Amino acid sequence: METTYSNCPACKSKIGSGLFSGHSLADEKLVPFINEFSKYKHPAFCSNCQFSALDEAKKNWNAELRSIRTDLEQLIKIIPIVTIHTPVNWQYETLGIVTGQTTTGTGVFSEVASSFTDFFGGQSGAYNEKLKNGEDLCMAQLRIKCLELGGNAIVGADIDYSEVGGGKGMLMVCMAGTAVRITNSNILGEEKHKAFETIQQQLTRRTYLQNFASFNKIIV
Repeated sequence: METTYSNCPACKSKIGSGLFSGHSLADEKLVPFINEFSKYKHPAFCSNCQFSALDEAKKNWNAELRSIRTDLEQLIKIIPIVTIHTPVNWQYETLGIVTGQTTTGTGVFSEVASSFTDFFGGQSGAYNEKLKNGEDLCMAQLRIKCLELGGNAIVGADIDYSEVGGGKGMLMVCMAGTAVRITNSNILGEEKHKAFETIQQQLTRRTYLQNFASFNKIIV
């Protein structure tokens, strides 16, 4: 049964149906979002107070989501990526293949520098740095996709390099592996075991926050 109010529970403003007789109640669908992510905890809001309350809720929702993303960006680095298929003592469930690709321009100067350093028996720092960045991006993609499948490790990883773009100095780095869920993650040590638990908690919270994504699009 719908509750009726003569005054707003939040700001005590008069509730009325006429043009000049008071304020109208806010959409009841907004109430759980406001109560969850703002300091305001009321059964209803009105046209006089909903905007400030909704604005605060949106800011807090966005801030928490950004914080979780920052935490996950650091935490996922602990997810192991190995080239072998059966690491010693690992017990795991196979989840599926994961891939990552990135393309970067090596540039004329990198090619010239590479030629000179190769001639003198050295290595091109600029060229190697671009390769390293490409590898890091691919590994990040693999780890993210592994998490999306519910995994906590990647086995059988393989990496390939190829030139693309018809001689325009574009380099593609590709990586693939099999996402798995290690069932005895304590074998990796207490630190990683706890990190995996934290990752799952953060992912659960992120999923919960994303259920409110539609409210973030409301203009206040």
